[in-house]
Amino acid sequence: MEEADKQVFKLKFWKLTVILNVIIILVALAIGLFFKLPSPLGPSVAAVLILIDIPLIWYFRKHYYLTKAWLDVHAGPSEKND
Repeated sequence: MEEADKQVFKLKFWKLTVILNVIIILVALAIGLFFKLPSPLGPSVAAVLILIDIPLIWYFRKHYYLTKAWLDVHAGPSEKND
């Protein structure tokens, strides 16, 4: 892989990593607040967090497969120095 392609991949990977971390944090917050907040408020806050999470999951999944396809094209065969 060329140096320019490595830099592009690092940016793509960084973006996907940040989005995945946000998804995990939102799900964890939804579960925690569902049980921590009082009864009428807890389920509604958890539902809002999950509704925010759904488009992020869709975005992440779409861009994960696009990045994987990009990597298949640009990675090329592995170079071994035997």
